[in-house]
Amino acid sequence: MKPRKAQRKRRVEGLHVAEPAPPPYEHASAVARVFQSGNSQAVRLPKRFRLRGPTVQVFRRGGDIVLREKPMTLSAALRSLPPLPDDALPDEIPDRPPEPVEEP
Repeated sequence: MKPRKAQRKRRVEGLHVAEPAPPPYEHASAVARVFQSGNSQAVRLPKRFRLRGPTVQVFRRGGDIVLREKPMTLSAALRSLPPLPDDALPDEIPDRPPEPVEEP
């Protein structure tokens, strides 16, 4: 594991604020282009950062903006399952008489 970089200094409204180095990431960082898309800002992600799903969660963590793939809901997971075969569930369940109970 690489040693963490020393703290960086960042100017915030004329003050020098110590900012910790970012944690180690799975992929090396890359530069992405920011552009306007209608009234929204958009980021063109490099190929190695492609997302699988159509939606992401966006939030701030300190000074970072984090994109996280939205987790699958239970209903979406159930929809993604293959259908059951026709003989998976019986048409009728036999109704057996109750077992006798022993009296003490």
